[in-house]
Amino acid sequence: MWPISSFKKKALAALLVISLAASALLLLALQSYMSWQKNAEDSIYAMSWEGFGPERGLYNFTVVTAMLDIGRGNWSEQSRPYNTYLLYMQRMLRLDVNMVVFVEPKGKPFIEWMRRGREKRTHIAVTTLKDLPYYRYKDRMAEIMNSPEYKKNNELVAKKLCESYVPEYDILQLSKLYLINRTITENPFQTNFFIWLDGGYGHGEDIYPKNRLWFPKNLFEFADRATFLERTPGVKNLEEKQNILHKLSVNAMPGGFFAGGSKILSALYALQVQLVEEWMSSGIVDDDQTAYMLLYYKNPSMFRLVPADWFDVFKLFNSETS
Repeated sequence: MWPISSFKKKALAALLVISLAASALLLLALQSYMSWQKNAEDSIYAMSWEGFGPERGLYNFTVVTAMLDIGRGNWSEQSRPYNTYLLYMQRMLRLDVNMVVFVEPKGKPFIEWMRRGREKRTHIAVTTLKDLPYYRYKDRMAEIMNSPEYKKNNELVAKKLCESYVPEYDILQLSKLYLINRTITENPFQTNFFIWLDGGYGHGEDIYPKNRLWFPKNLFEFADRATFLERTPGVKNLEEKQNILHKLSVNAMPGGFFAGGSKILSALYALQVQLVEEWMSSGIVDDDQTAYMLLYYKNPSMFRLVPADWFDVFKLFNSETS
């Protein structure tokens, strides 16, 4: 067998590199097409929405959500355009419930379109990121994120996760309890029970009740505690690592959903305000999940953790009838 010349080796290596690059480009193009197709389907789904008919829902609780633009469409990692999130949100907006929506001015027309027929069950609060109290920490958060101490042995930094380099992301995530507390204070629907759902909850998947009716079960009777989902490996199993939790990539206590009575959620917000102030003084920054876990470790009796996965809310907390 004739030996392969140096030239042929280089040529084969070049062909291999070209082949790998072409495969990567093809995969990227396929992913882009699938994303475009999904957005196109979701756009048609939204525009075909005829609005709500006669009231059929349960209205003794308030769902609170938000859709604020933090420029995620321009990120180099984990990017997702604002309009994509609005299209994700349409499925939640079809729920026949009392709903408070905090939204950018540019997103308000979409909310109004999706809530046609439930205007009296909808309160739209036009809000921007700069309106949030935690926005005053933006520069301090950026300073912490750029510090050598924060970056040292930080899994979030190593994985280029947004909570480690985008202050706006952490500001928005940490503001969920503020938005809940503000809703409790204003209480446009005069309810005593409140549920937070992320605007993009479900990420465009149809995880919501088919009839769009939500009759919560296993929630109202626990109004004196804040109900959260708990994912593997479990919150208690990470307690020994709480001092470095802000540097770990864990998702044991997701913040896409939580619920409780007005007193417990307002009390939780007050404790979170103190915690975030401590973070800023101590050179710590992270998103809401870490905050909830640390608050749980200090005040476990305030919480009710339910084993679940990210999008199990309607599997766990919905009855067929009222």
